[in-house]
Amino acid sequence: MFNKTKLTSVENIAIIIARAGSQRIKNKNIKFFFGKPVIAYSIKCALKSKLFSRVIVSTDSKKIKKISLSYGAEVPFKRPKKISNSSSGTVSVIRHAIRKMKLTKKNLNICCVYPVTPFVNLSLLKKTFLIFKKKKIDFLLPMSKCKNFNEAKFFSLNKNGHLTKNTKNKNLFFKDTGQFYWGKSASWLKNESVFSGKTVPFIVSNKFIDVNTEEDWKNLERKFKKKK
Repeated sequence: MFNKTKLTSVENIAIIIARAGSQRIKNKNIKFFFGKPVIAYSIKCALKSKLFSRVIVSTDSKKIKKISLSYGAEVPFKRPKKISNSSSGTVSVIRHAIRKMKLTKKNLNICCVYPVTPFVNLSLLKKTFLIFKKKKIDFLLPMSKCKNFNEAKFFSLNKNGHLTKNTKNKNLFFKDTGQFYWGKSASWLKNESVFSGKTVPFIVSNKFIDVNTEEDWKNLERKFKKKK
């Protein structure tokens, strides 16, 4: 049993990033997934975890805003167009939200949650948070193990146990599952990427998929149906 007081000894904010206009999967972030918009899974899990004092959705879409509000999230601002396109990086979106909402307190933790994460559950959020708050690191994120190395996508560990693309350790590789990132407010502001700071992986199974294509979506559906 998790102790709520210990879990929230420092303030945590969840920011779900969900823009309109996804290119390869139409309306990906609100596409129906087993009976409800897929973003609903992220919102409901974050709220139910009791880890967060606020669950905020950063979006440029009125439709996504309406859906997010209906499931209990806050949508206190509209994301600017200049950071609402396919080339907009996660860090720039989170950085905007931090500055917009004045979330710059020293002990504030910001958990960036992606909208297509139906496998993320309360246990995973709580376990990763407990590890994150104990370590002196910038970021912690769910990663899955992989056998082959591709410099553009896969990472290994350096001698300090932090993720890196450049390492002599060629025996164990990880890939980003695109689920959520724990990071300190200051770390989001000072780093250009979640991989440019002191970042550690939390190993998860291959059922966690970074959904970018129709085939990824179908694979997610198959795995979710099998789980159910």
